[in-house]
Amino acid sequence: MSSIHPDDYLENVKAVYVLDMLGVPGMSYFDDPEQNRSIYREEAEVDAATYTISYKRGFGYEALATHTLTTKETSYMLKEMTAAFADVADLPAPEVDEEAPTVFLRLTYHSGAVVTYLCNFDRQSLPAKWLQFRNDIKAKFDFYSIQGDLLNDAFIRYGLRDDEYAFCTVFDNSTHNLGYYLTDDDAIRPGDRVSVPGDDGALVTGKVASVEYFTAYTAPKAPETLRKIIKKINA
Repeated sequence: MSSIHPDDYLENVKAVYVLDMLGVPGMSYFDDPEQNRSIYREEAEVDAATYTISYKRGFGYEALATHTLTTKETSYMLKEMTAAFADVADLPAPEVDEEAPTVFLRLTYHSGAVVTYLCNFDRQSLPAKWLQFRNDIKAKFDFYSIQGDLLNDAFIRYGLRDDEYAFCTVFDNSTHNLGYYLTDDDAIRPGDRVSVPGDDGALVTGKVASVEYFTAYTAPKAPETLRKIIKKINA
């Protein structure tokens, strides 16, 4: 018989994953150099009190990466998780292989009740609804991506500067690499169909595979030796 009332709901869920790599050669993160021990750690937490979802990765004493999302959706998520983790309080304590990765699960309820569960990180040991918990957190971080425009080069990847040449790698319809072509058309992008002079001078249709920018000093080939794209072909 579970000690958790069916109407009680979760206010905090914290899962801690630990991989204790004792004596693993070639590891650069050592908590205890004398024992040659390296500990890798992950934490995922949903907290209604602070409206936060956090995900952390710890590499021994070397580095800690933390991602935190603040959203009022935590209350809704935790109510959904209450049903997902309803059986954890009744699960028997499994045998734990201390040399394998482990997960420590801490569930805190509105009433103040706390349920803890330690198991190995494998399909047989984890609670049945573990995937729902993982997917809920992953979906939130995927939606509110941790990488925005500041760290994304999509807006600054293209654009010809005054001292540069635009080198386009072009393939023909048979996927044969025709080599580099120059272009003055700053709107040409990978995937565009273009008209270019072939080896015999006749025009052929090709597809741009990449656009790269070089100065006269950094160019892989002398710009004056390259042929130019004649035009972009509208789809």
